[in-house]
Amino acid sequence: MTRSTLDHLFVHVTDLAASYEFYVKRLGLTALMEEPGYLRVGSLDHGFYMGMEERHGDHVGSVGIEIVIHVPDVDRLSRELVAAGIVVIGPDDQAWGARHAWTHDPSAYRISTFSPIAEPAEPAEPAEPARGACTRRYPGHA
Repeated sequence: MTRSTLDHLFVHVTDLAASYEFYVKRLGLTALMEEPGYLRVGSLDHGFYMGMEERHGDHVGSVGIEIVIHVPDVDRLSRELVAAGIVVIGPDDQAWGARHAWTHDPSAYRISTFSPIAEPAEPAEPAEPARGACTRRYPGHA
């Protein structure tokens, strides 16, 4: 049996130019397709993408939708967004191993950006003393 796959997300936005600025210039996604009235953003190395068309009024937005974007450094991105006057909550470490920050796009969709929490480096094993080296420690000497 052939399995279904999740292919893309499609949303209506209030301003395609502002959405381009936010998703491509600020968040670092790739503009995969630009046509009059349509923008597609995503990543060149992942198949999933988000398509957008400009609409107005009740045709834009939906409560309960959160668009989640994996970024290389959520702390750096959050500082850049705040410096640009964009309100950001977080970033905060989450129990599932990711560091998330939340904001809203120009059409008021809730956006979560995240990076995996860096795993602490393993403590280095003490080096074996060189053959014949003195390993005796004397009080008062390191």
